[in-house]
Parts: sequence; C-alpha cells; structure tokens
Amino acid sequence: MKNAMLIYLLAGCMCLFSCTSGKDYPIAMKQAMSCMDARPDSALIWLATLANSITYAPQETQMYYRLLTIKAEDKLYKPHTTDSVILSIVDYYQKKDDKERLFESYYYLGGTYRDMNDIPKALKAYHRAVEVGEDTEQTLLQGMTYGQMGILFAYQELYDDSRSMMRKALRCYGELGDSVRYANTLATLARTYDGKNEKDSALYYYKEAYRILRKFKMYKKADAVAGEMGCFYYRKGSTVLAKQTLLKVLPTQYKSDNVLLCLGRIYNKEGLADSARYYWGETLKYGNIHKRCYVNLCLAELEKTQGNEVLSLSYDKQYRILKDSIDTITQTAAVEKLHLSYSFQHEEQKNHQLDLKNESYLGQIYLLISVLLFSIALGVIVIQRIRIRKQKAIEQERRLRLIQEEQYKHSLAYMRENERKLQEVERQLVEAGKQNDTLRQELLLSQRKVLEASGHQSAVLLSSRELREDAFRNSGIYAFFHQAEQEELKVKEEDWDALRTAIDIAYPQFTDRLYELCSKLSQRELYICYLIKLSLNCMSMTRILICTPSAITQTRKRLYKKMSGRDGTGEDLDKLIVDL
Repeated sequence: MKNAMLIYLLAGCMCLFSCTSGKDYPIAMKQAMSCMDARPDSALIWLATLANSITYAPQETQMYYRLLTIKAEDKLYKPHTTDSVILSIVDYYQKKDDKERLFESYYYLGGTYRDMNDIPKALKAYHRAVEVGEDTEQTLLQGMTYGQMGILFAYQELYDDSRSMMRKALRCYGELGDSVRYANTLATLARTYDGKNEKDSALYYYKEAYRILRKFKMYKKADAVAGEMGCFYYRKGSTVLAKQTLLKVLPTQYKSDNVLLCLGRIYNKEGLADSARYYWGETLKYGNIHKRCYVNLCLAELEKTQGNEVLSLSYDKQYRILKDSIDTITQTAAVEKLHLSYSFQHEEQKNHQLDLKNESYLGQIYLLISVLLFSIALGVIVIQRIRIRKQKAIEQERRLRLIQEEQYKHSLAYMRENERKLQEVERQLVEAGKQNDTLRQELLLSQRKVLEASGHQSAVLLSSRELREDAFRNSGIYAFFHQAEQEELKVKEEDWDALRTAIDIAYPQFTDRLYELCSKLSQRELYICYLIKLSLNCMSMTRILICTPSAITQTRKRLYKKMSGRDGTGEDLDKLIVDL
C-alpha cells in the first residue's frame, strides 16, 4: 500500500513538471515571477509551495527556481551566508550560454559576497555581470549593477570610482524613466560629493533626490533622504536646521542609524546627556557595524565625562572589538588594485579580440573562392539592409515630422495661419448669409468655433513658452555658460546637469524629444544640442567643449543625419534644435 502511494506521488510530481521544459514553468513559479518586484514576500511564499516537489522538475526549472528564491530573499534584505547555491547557478547558465540568466546570476553572486563582507569578490562578480550584460537589453539590471558597485566603492571611500558608477546607473534609469531609482542614485551621488567635501554639489543632489521622491509620492524614501540632509546640515555646522529636519522625519525613520546617531550628537553637544544616551542606544540596536563602533566610542567618552568609569571602560572595550572587525572588512587597497587590474584586463581582452578579428579578415583574403560562393547570399543581405535603412529613415522622418507639427501648434506662425483661416471663414459666413444657405452657415459656425478654440489654446501655450524662455535667458546657469564661453571657464558635470534641468523646464521634454529622435546620443552630441539652445556659435562650443571647430562641424552634420534621416549641414541641425 505504501509503495502504491509512493508511485502515485511520484506520478503526480511528474505530471506537475511534465510540461516545464524550456520556459513552461509551474504555476507557482509564474505567480512568484509576476509579483517579484512589487511583493517579494508573496513571491517567496509561492516558491515555498514547491519546496518538496522541485527535486522532480527538469534541471532548467530547478536552477531557475533557486535563482528566483535568491532574488526574492535579496529584495527582502535577507543576508546571504554562503555562495554554494549561487555558484552552482552561475556554472549552469555559463554552460547553457544563457546570457540573460547568467547576467542575473552574477548580479546576485555579487550581492552574496557583499553580504559576506568579501568586497573584492563582490566587485569581481559585478564586473563580470557588466561584461555579460553588455550583450543583453536588461537596462534595469545594468543600472542596478552599476549602482551596487558605486555603493561598494563609496563604502571604501573610493569616491571617484563610485561617482563614475553612479553616473552610469543614472543613464540607465534615465533611459527607462525610472524616477524612483534615479532619485535614490542621486542621493548616493550626493554622498560621494559629501565624502570629498564638495558641499554645494552634495546639497544640490540631495535636494534634487528629495524633490523627485516627493513628486512621485514616495514619502518614506523622501524622508530617508531628508534624514541624510539633516546629518549633512549638522556636519556643515547648521545645528538648528539639522535638529529641525531630523525630528521632522524621525516618525518614519526611527530605525535609521544616521538619524539616531546624529540626534545623539546634537543632544550631547547641547549638554543633554540622557537624550544623547537614548538616541545612541537606539543606534546600537539598528546601526551597522561602523555606526555601532562609533557610538561605542561616543558613549565611552560621555560616560567618562559623567564619572561612570566602569561603564566607560565597557563601551571602550566594545569599540575596540568592533574597530578590529572593521579593519578586517575594509580592504580599500585590495579593492582599488582589483578595479585597476580589471580595467587593464578588460582593455587587453578588447585588444586581443581586435587582433583575432584582423587575423580573420586576413584569412578571408586567402579564401576568396569561398567568399565568391557566398556572393549571392551576401547580395541578398545587402539589399535587405538597404531596405531596412530606408525604412528606418522613413520612420525617423515621420517621428521628426510629428514632433515639428506639435511644436508648430505652439508657434506664432501657427497663430497667424489660424487667424488667416478665421478671416476666410468669416468671409464665407457673410456670403452664406447673403445666399440664405442655413446648412452652410451652421458648418462654418462650427468650423469657426474650432478655430477660435485652437487659436486661444495656441496663444496660451505661446505666452507660457515665452515666459519660460525669458526666465531661462535670465537664469544663472544661462549666464554661467555665456560667461564660460567668453572667459574659458571650466564646466563641471554638475553644471551640465543644472543646464539640462533648466532647459527641460524652459522647453518641456526637450531632452526626451532628443532621445526620441536619436536613442543613442553621445555625451558630446547631447551637450552640443544644449549649447545650440543657448544660442552659442561653433567657436563658442569649441571653447567650452575643448575641441576643434572641425570636430564640432562634423558632429553637427552627423547628428543631423541621425535625427532627420537625411544628409544636411550644421546649420540644418541648428534650425532643427531651435524649433524643437
């Protein structure tokens, strides 16, 4: 009887997974996948229902099940303590040559080593993820990988490396329109500027992150950024503003070690020892190892000043234990060496691939007969590519035409054309009245109503645009770039960021329209478009971008073709951008 039940059980499990070859996963797995981002706790519950039966599934299903489990645990901030499972997953997808899943696997391998405080291994895994991810369209995961690398570099006080990674993450989130992740990354970017004592830039990015999060009603995340700003104000010496900010966000940030630590420091400075003890005690509950180490030192000093020698010695002992642990974890030199080594190896690998490609081309010369045999096929491919290019050019012209038509509706020319049409309708109404043509009169009156409404809307939009343009021309960033052109001032990345924000306010969605016309804009091409909006000429651009006039001219011609789908001059681009 028992044997029979076992047979039935096995048969049931086989039925459950009999259709799970390839991407046909069990329903529980599909449910977990669907709610993974919004409700990782629910995803983990769904996955748990398969815990007893997953061993009977095909290997591909088993491996993806394990990857999903690690993904859900990571999203729930459950620390990973071993790399054995994720390494087996990496090895499996490596052999399968499944780049998308391999990309995910390396990402979570990096997260595993991050949780295990093995920073060099974590960075190595993230670097490998970036390499694999280049061949995929997983822009979100690319941004998350860059973001994690940036955070690790920041923890090691390698702020320049961190900043570079964060800007790459911002580009990914910007492409996706992921405002929340974009804002969170801005906050991390602010920390790198704070770490290098560039206070103005740090405050700018903190405020921008806070503004975006409030805009999208992510109030708890916004409060978290405000808490960081409060600590920032304290470090700047603005104790009153810091205290006001921190107490305001405390109800939602009562577990934030930064907020608690800083409030303790403020109350200690004010001579309120009991309050300082309370907040520092809370920091010991919720803080990471770095915060706990520092708080123990603060409490040791506080109790010493209060005459509590025994308690002071106890805190001092804990401080020294934690300090030794941090010294073991912090491996700045090793991380820096790893990063430099990776950059060198990556460049060497690219050179090696280039050499192999050149050898391949040389071999093709000696295999001319084989090439001739494929000439017909190649001819078909060429014709097909020409057809695709023509289709792309037509589609590009269509997109440009739609944008230009939309912009035309906000122009003075449109208003004049609308007024001319109104006058013509009025003339026809008089004629229809003379002829007692009632039906025609009704049609013309309806047409007049539409034209009047359109004219009114256009006038409002034009007036609004003129006000925004005037405000832009009178702005500090507009004056700065014109000054930079004359005095050859150095333009920093944050100046470009500020210019982008100002232009997108004056000309709503200007940057988005640029990317709509050309999804692969280089940084120089984007900057040239901004400078055209500033009414700067070619020579002015050369001084700001530090390049030759011919380089600017060629870039403008190339960019015009990208955007319009046809050949043109730099002046054609200028006209396109001015009207955009």
